[in-house]
Amino acid sequence: MAEYSTEDKEEMVRAHTALIKARRSRLQELIEFVKASGFQKIGIANCFSMQKYADKLAAILRENGFLVYAVNCKESGLDGCMISEGMKGPCCDPVSQAAYLNESKTELNINVGLCLGHGLLFQKYSHAPVTTFIVKDFAHNHWVIESLE
Repeated sequence: MAEYSTEDKEEMVRAHTALIKARRSRLQELIEFVKASGFQKIGIANCFSMQKYADKLAAILRENGFLVYAVNCKESGLDGCMISEGMKGPCCDPVSQAAYLNESKTELNINVGLCLGHGLLFQKYSHAPVTTFIVKDFAHNHWVIESLE
């Protein structure tokens, strides 16, 4: 059995409480968790193709009183050829997304549809904990569970 620190136990209780209160949707659970945690500064790192969803999430979080900092994967202007000779044009830049949110001193960051590898890099460099709100899956209209049905 794993050993949990006092801080980890408190987070587990907040997550459980948020789930019980919000039982209706992931969005409601997220809002309850953020409130229970006392967070004010929330970061959103999103794929450019998920911009409309990231904007809607940011608006809802702001309506609930949170400060929201959002950055899409193409905002840095990174040229793909800086990563590899085989890549040309605008390139996703998850490390810069993490740097921007780190500079903004966000307390929780939300992954909205970052590609798998980009999400891993974003999470690696994020100083704040990261939760995923949308998993990008074009084959199943972003309903990943369908892959297992």
